[in-house]
Amino acid sequence: MRYTIILIFTLLVTNSSLAQVFPSELWHEGKMILANEEILKGKIKYDLQKDIVQVDTGEKIYTYSAKSIFYFEIFDSTVDSQREFYVLPYGLVSNYKTPVIFEVLVEGNITLLSREHITTKNVQSPYYYGSYQKEVLVYEYYFLDTEGNITRYHMKRKDLMSILSKRQKQVSEYMRANRLDHDKRNDLVRIIAFYNALI
Repeated sequence: MRYTIILIFTLLVTNSSLAQVFPSELWHEGKMILANEEILKGKIKYDLQKDIVQVDTGEKIYTYSAKSIFYFEIFDSTVDSQREFYVLPYGLVSNYKTPVIFEVLVEGNITLLSREHITTKNVQSPYYYGSYQKEVLVYEYYFLDTEGNITRYHMKRKDLMSILSKRQKQVSEYMRANRLDHDKRNDLVRIIAFYNALI
């Protein structure tokens, strides 16, 4: 009987992890502006790992690489919010800059950018001894300054304080008063928005 229960839980966990759908795998209502200033409206599906975007205008599905795109926006029903993406020059794997798609989370004196990708992680099962593999959505964060420089954020507090050095004391007090962490997405958005309001 015990082994039957363990087997059922294993199947449930496996099926729930397989059934997970990520925003990049869905079509969203949106609008795209191409590098040549052409505007397309319809359903949009993006893949930041490959830096490509598809647009379904109702008549045809078009596929564009980052070098052909200036901007696109979608309404993401999975989080019930509008999301904006820009293409900016950046060296992801080397110093050689190529067009890369970034999501804009906070805009201002310091702009908080994000990229996402799906990866497989080993997760400890709450139901039985052992672990299983699960696909998870992972975010990477970047800071864009007013001079156009993009810096990858490695989720270390000292790096965050270095970027926000002009108002470091006030930011630290704000984080402490509001119990904000330097490595949580929503907290990071609040921190950068607060910093920009000060500047």
